[in-house]
Parts: sequence; C-alpha cells; structure tokens
Amino acid sequence: MESQSFSLFMQEWLYGNGVKATEIFGITCPVGYYRKARVGKDLDFYTNVSVGEFFGYTIGFYLYHSISKLQGKIALIEIGSEKGDLIADIAEFFALFDKSLRVDFITLEPLESLQALQQQTWQKRGLESQLLNCADFTELQALHYDYAFFVSNELLDAFPVELVMKDKMAFVSLENGNFTLIFKDMTPKVRDMAHAFSIEIGEIPLGAFNFAKDVASVAKNWRFLSFDYGSIDARNAFSLRLYHKHNTQNVFKDAKTGELNKESLLSFGTTDLTYDVHFGLWQKAFESACGKTLFLHRQNRALVDMGLDKMCEWYITHFGLQTYMQKSAKLRTLISPGAFGERFFGFCFGNFLD
Repeated sequence: MESQSFSLFMQEWLYGNGVKATEIFGITCPVGYYRKARVGKDLDFYTNVSVGEFFGYTIGFYLYHSISKLQGKIALIEIGSEKGDLIADIAEFFALFDKSLRVDFITLEPLESLQALQQQTWQKRGLESQLLNCADFTELQALHYDYAFFVSNELLDAFPVELVMKDKMAFVSLENGNFTLIFKDMTPKVRDMAHAFSIEIGEIPLGAFNFAKDVASVAKNWRFLSFDYGSIDARNAFSLRLYHKHNTQNVFKDAKTGELNKESLLSFGTTDLTYDVHFGLWQKAFESACGKTLFLHRQNRALVDMGLDKMCEWYITHFGLQTYMQKSAKLRTLISPGAFGERFFGFCFGNFLD
C-alpha cells in the first residue's frame, strides 16, 4: 500500500467500519475500537463517570446555577457519551434538585448501536424526560437552540492526531504484512500547527479548530465543559499509548527519539489508542470560535470550584448521611492526587457569562 497519514490510520483504528480500512491498507482490518462499549471496571478502562453519580451530580449542580437564570430554548448535549451514563446522572440530578427546570437532553452520536445503548440507559434509570439522539452537528443546528451546553468526559484524547518529530511527520506503511511508521516531510498544515504551538515532538489534533467552530455553530450562546488528562503546554515528547484491560503500553519505546514499539501497531482496532491532551492548543481553538476560558484547572480544584462540597451537603440532606458515607469513598478517586484529581483537568470554554 501507499503510506497513509497517521491521523487517517488512527481514525480507522478508533471509528472505522472495517471496510474502508481494509480497502486503504490492503489487509483485513476489524471495525473501530469505539464501535462497541468499552468503559467500565469490568471492561477495558474506567473513567470519572464509572466512579459513581457524584461526578455527574457535581456537573449538574454547576450547570443548574447557570441554566436556571436563562430564558429561551436550552439544550444539554453530551458528546462521546458511549452508554449515556453521564448525561443520565446530570438529568437525574436536575429531576431531584428542581423538577421545574426546562432543558432538552441530547447526545451527539453518529453510531446507531451506541444511540440504542444510550436510550436503554435512559429507560433503565427511569428518567421522565426524553433523550434525543443527533448524528451530527447539522442535526443540532436544525433544532435552533438559544443556549447550548456541551459536556463530555475524555473526549479530546480520542481525536485523531498527526505525529511530528522535528521537521518530519509520521506515515503508516506495511512491512511484511504488518503496520509500521515512517517519518517524512510535513504537510504545510501540520508544519504551521507545529510552529504555532512550539511542538517539536508529539501529537497534533488537526481537527481541533473545526470542532470548536462546529460547537459554536449550534447556538448563539454556547459553552463546552469537559474533563481530560494532559498538560497545558507542549511536552515535546510522544505520549501515544495503547489501553486495554486497564493496562497501558507505549507506542514508542523512546518518547524523544520516536523508536517504535512495533508490536503496538498489531493491536489495530482491538485496543484504545490515546495520548495526553495539549490544553493550550484546545484553548486557542475555542478562542478562535469567539469563546473565552471560563476555567481550566486540575480536576480536584475544578470540582471543588464547581460546588462539590455544596452538592455533597445537598446529597446528605436528600439521601441521608448513612447513604452518603457508604458512597463517599468514591469521592477520593475523583479528587485524590494519586487517582484522578491531579492527572485530569476540568475546563470550560464559552461565549457568555452568567
């Protein structure tokens, strides 16, 4: 086969239907990794949402104090929802906290199989409100909302990236029937992005700026709230890695030289392929869509600033101290420096204040 850009390879690895990848690469390829549910303690990995309802309830508490002041048509939209647990947690909090709140709940999900899982989750939770599924941003735009609040968890680390090494970028080729990487001259777009963000070695999500533009196109007033792992500035080292059954494996033996762990690419479509998010780059992407940074903090501080303590007080009042104590250990996972608290960041970009 002719060599292909790494971002195309990663797109098919994570999201492809198997047919296109087989045609492009000339060998039989499985369907993309994210076409099946993968999140959970008994599956490949768990996230903030897997820990329990406190994460979604805190987001709900934070959003409530903005949404309750607004008039007009309002949407809460989750992107990358998988089974729909996060948006269900938020909807459940709203129903318990203030049933008079009027907001539409939507998942942005192109895969019908995952849309079905999200609807099943909604029904199992016994939520009285309706969950809408939209396949793309065009469908969202057609709904004509006055305010759009986007939420996600570990979404940005799943954007396909180009890999840059000094003045070269990675392409995928076949060697004895197996995938391997070769570094060749950068395309102008990759070169411009690398120079703009001082990235000599690392990952570049070329779709970041278009994504931010799409988010901003849904409503006159918008916010994008999310959580992910990474760093504010470029690390100038590869962080690309595989994740499977709660274990990680680096794609590169040496993060500075680009020496490939050739066995890693044998996992095409069967493991998660992820990397550390460059938040400074995403910050500029949303600024280019006329957004401002409402906050960007490590997760433990972000959750506290969003009202974690006050949400817990409400939880005790509503469910009782005994129930809270039985579940409170889960909070430590969310905020402990040794767990999710310091490695993850919480961030919110938007074009309006309260």
